[in-house]
Amino acid sequence: MDTTSFIQDLAVVLVAAGAVAALFTYIGWPKVIGYILVGAVVGKYTFGGSLVINQGSIEVLGQIGVIFLMFTLGLEFSVQKLKKVGHVIFPTALLDMAVMIWAGHFVGTKIFGWGTVQSLFLGAAISDSATTMLAKTINEMGWGGRRFTRYIFGITITEDIMCVGLIALLTGLVKSGSLQFSAMLHSMGGLVLFMTGVIVFGLLLVPRLLNRVARLKDDESLLLTMLGICFLVSFIAARLDYNLALGAFLVGVMGAESDAVRRIYHLCQPLRTMFSAIFFVTIGLLIEPAQMWANGAAIIGVSLLVIVGKAINCTVGSLLTGQDLKNSIQTGIGLGQIGEFAYLVALIGLSIDAVDSSLYQIAVGVSVLTTIVNPFLLRASDPFADWVVRKTPARWKEYLDTYANWTERFLHSSVPSDKGRSLRFNLVMLLLHMALVAVVYIAAGLLAQLDFTRFSPWIEANKKILLWGTASLLAIPNAIFTFYRADALSVAVTNVLIPPKAQETLWAESFQRLTRVLFGVSGVIILFVEMALLSGSIMPEEGWARALIAVILLLTAVFGWKFFRRLGADSLATLRGVLTKEVETNPAESAAELLDIHTERLTVSGSSTVCGQSLRALNLRARVGASVIGIEREGATHVNPTPDATLEAGDVLLVLGDNDQIERTRKLLA
Repeated sequence: MDTTSFIQDLAVVLVAAGAVAALFTYIGWPKVIGYILVGAVVGKYTFGGSLVINQGSIEVLGQIGVIFLMFTLGLEFSVQKLKKVGHVIFPTALLDMAVMIWAGHFVGTKIFGWGTVQSLFLGAAISDSATTMLAKTINEMGWGGRRFTRYIFGITITEDIMCVGLIALLTGLVKSGSLQFSAMLHSMGGLVLFMTGVIVFGLLLVPRLLNRVARLKDDESLLLTMLGICFLVSFIAARLDYNLALGAFLVGVMGAESDAVRRIYHLCQPLRTMFSAIFFVTIGLLIEPAQMWANGAAIIGVSLLVIVGKAINCTVGSLLTGQDLKNSIQTGIGLGQIGEFAYLVALIGLSIDAVDSSLYQIAVGVSVLTTIVNPFLLRASDPFADWVVRKTPARWKEYLDTYANWTERFLHSSVPSDKGRSLRFNLVMLLLHMALVAVVYIAAGLLAQLDFTRFSPWIEANKKILLWGTASLLAIPNAIFTFYRADALSVAVTNVLIPPKAQETLWAESFQRLTRVLFGVSGVIILFVEMALLSGSIMPEEGWARALIAVILLLTAVFGWKFFRRLGADSLATLRGVLTKEVETNPAESAAELLDIHTERLTVSGSSTVCGQSLRALNLRARVGASVIGIEREGATHVNPTPDATLEAGDVLLVLGDNDQIERTRKLLA
């Protein structure tokens, strides 16, 4: 790569992005749209020549922007928050993807006249909403603290994960001519192991490391340490054919458990701003006006399908999971766009000759069009959702409120008993230990495929011995943990099976002893069988090497038994602390979210009794508990209005309060 050409390309992109950012800020339009349009203008397709010499280098910088966007998005989450919204995001994402895949297949076969395979690829391309684009848009709008945005991000991340398995399924369909669920299960299994390894090791290591570095009180050391971990995990995700954005998001979630999360977030802000702008410019570079014009009708039609279909799917999914009407509508409208996974699905289809080039152009066109329209739809979702809520019959509102209350009671009433929790916890931990062993051996197998000659010929010649020995050594603590966890699981099982009155009888005690022995021995045997199966590709052929490593492992287990047991107890306490601690304020939100309060834009009706009254006379805080923190009138916004400010018909009030207070204010202004 020529240095001068690269600097020229970077200068062109940043100067153009800076100019359009200032312009779109002045006119009040989302900057994302400006970045995409700039990319189209400086690209090679619009005027027959490109101002960018090496588009590939700019695309690499754009991918760095994806990493920063997803990493900082992860910093705004936490494991506890993901658990809190899990009952909403997983069912909604599953419903949305299933319906959109069916809709894409229907449009492809019945309207476009395509074959089944290309139509399925179309369905897959429009099934996954764009996480990075939504993150940028919502951040620009300052809506990161709103409740429905947490559901949006959770749903998009879940759809990204499910899309990995879907791609594997479609690839197997093309290669074999039939749906190979085994390929999908293999891909999803690998993804689950990757996420398990990152999450568990990340929770145990990353927060501790960051806290120690943070105590040095040097921002440079802290930022470089965090970004090093982020780019390393993103690289591993990319090498495993997963989305690098997923790796960056997971590291962000791990970093959110650190005490230094606020410092990290603010240090990353300038980098995210620069590189994310470049990313959206690279999207514009893909635009081919001539091709899009030729496929214009299809692009517009599929875009409407995405916007309307996803809005309906996600609104219905949110309502079914017990969310209120306004948040459900805004969640559905916000998810009405597609992004980077659409390109990925189309490119994979092209690379295996499963689709023609028209699908790629439609995917790019729909992504660009929905990305341009989405910010306007998001802004309109506030007054539109308010209008829907006002027009909804009172009886329907009562039905929705009753259903939401029933859902909330069901979620709390479904909490298992102490015995059930103990049984589930020990079973999950036992499976987790086995999954971590798989992660270690699979990682060793991947390292064995690398050539270490450039580092040391001796390492290359003996890499199987080194890798198998290291992986087995790391598996020893898990073997010890498994023994104790199997013992704890046996106790939980006997507590469930034996009635309390009979637990002190002779036969019950004998049954408990037998169960503990069976569970302990079975757990260790299963673990060692797993280790033997997974180590086949890296096990050294030399008998002496296997014998030597086996002796070392045995001695390590015997003399390190107590140490590993303490290590397991400390690790378990750390994981439990992360999963059960109270949610703390993240770097992008205020205390308002923790108090479950938020702002809403409410319009004063012309027939309202409050018209002509001052805020002092209205005394809204005393009447309903909410506060007016802003008034929009004739295009001007008055922040923190005085008590003597008079309300007029058509005023838009920015009201702060909880759901009940805002709903009572809405009725008062109607």
